[in-house]
Amino acid sequence: MTIHQYASNDFERAYRKAFWRKVTAWLTKEPTTLLPFHDVRERMPIKGQHYLGLQQVPINRIVGSLGRYKDFDRVFLPRQTHTRNRWINVDRAHYEQVILPPVELIKMGELYFVKDGNHRVSVAREWEQEFIDAYVIEMVIPVPLTPEMDEDELELVKELAIFLDQTQLEANAIRSSNIPGQYGILLEHISFHQWLLGEQRQHEVSFPEAAASWYTSVYQPLVAVIDEQGILQAFPKLSATDLYLWLVKYLWYLNLAYREGGNDADAADEVEEKAAAKLKDEIPRKSVAKLVEAVKDAEWVESYILQHEKRTFLERTHLLELRPEAQVDMTVIGQYDVLEKHISVHRWYLGEQRQCDVPVSEATASWYDKIYLPLVDLIREQNILEQFPGRTEADLYLWILEKQSDIKAEYDLDVSLAEAARALADGADPDEGEKLE
Repeated sequence: MTIHQYASNDFERAYRKAFWRKVTAWLTKEPTTLLPFHDVRERMPIKGQHYLGLQQVPINRIVGSLGRYKDFDRVFLPRQTHTRNRWINVDRAHYEQVILPPVELIKMGELYFVKDGNHRVSVAREWEQEFIDAYVIEMVIPVPLTPEMDEDELELVKELAIFLDQTQLEANAIRSSNIPGQYGILLEHISFHQWLLGEQRQHEVSFPEAAASWYTSVYQPLVAVIDEQGILQAFPKLSATDLYLWLVKYLWYLNLAYREGGNDADAADEVEEKAAAKLKDEIPRKSVAKLVEAVKDAEWVESYILQHEKRTFLERTHLLELRPEAQVDMTVIGQYDVLEKHISVHRWYLGEQRQCDVPVSEATASWYDKIYLPLVDLIREQNILEQFPGRTEADLYLWILEKQSDIKAEYDLDVSLAEAARALADGADPDEGEKLE
């Protein structure tokens, strides 16, 4: 046979291999198509690019093309017959030992995309070459890309790249998520942590600084628990990041459970069981129970919920803008909602007195000056807080009002706030002087 016939046979064989590879890949769900460079480029935040010069590039890392991604499959077997003549001419050059010019490639991570030389790469793979000479331009990206990735995985990597770009965390710091949209939720978590740090430090905190703090104080410890408990073994399709977000959902359910009647600190066990039940109803997996048990006693859990409630309360009432010296820290989940209801009732009374609508800001300031602060002053005068270590003046404000209401309901006695405060401090029955249960 002539060299042309040999080259023609090589093309037909390669074309048949591409067909059967497509059939096999349909059964195994493995990616078969070349990656379109422009699609990948649009998904990745590019940190810069530079020319690497002439290099020997492993052919199995060339998995995409700038313009011919429909003509070849992932291993550069020809998928279209219109490439036949050009493919054969390149193949003939191999038979005739003609030295072909280097191809031109663009590198992103560990992936290479053909800018010029698709047929040369295809023929070289068919001749089982391991390397090919190439002029390489590298585009620097913040995440690793591997030849095995399909387009769905690239979409997840894109989300990770955006996350890393905004947080400036190291690429290996965060466990990769297997569910779309998760990194966007993590960014929301960091935004909240940024606010917490600003409140604690009383100055503005940058987003990267907040991300570093969130990583070391919230994310990393929780992921360590997940690793220690071996919970990931029960979830082969999920990552530690996905499980971390399950736990945040548990925190939300815990918050709801307190709001639905668990404001009494003694009801903590019942509230936790209720929250766990809701999580297991939504995510019916056996290991969810283990996951919840692993964090029930974590120090940051209740604090996280309380800080979120405080942030919401302050945003809605603008209390700190009106009274910068105000201190309304709570130790029991759900109580900020009660404070907000008090302000709403006070606003209604003001409106009734004035026969006009009262702005929320004005009602908040009036409530703080005329109701909250006088009772806090009473708490301070009687040193009641000493009887309740670990609690706050805001806690006692609500408990004294609740005590006054309970005495009225149970004994039909109208007692002053001072008397209610003393009864709360002493734990005494107002009639018999016995300790209240």
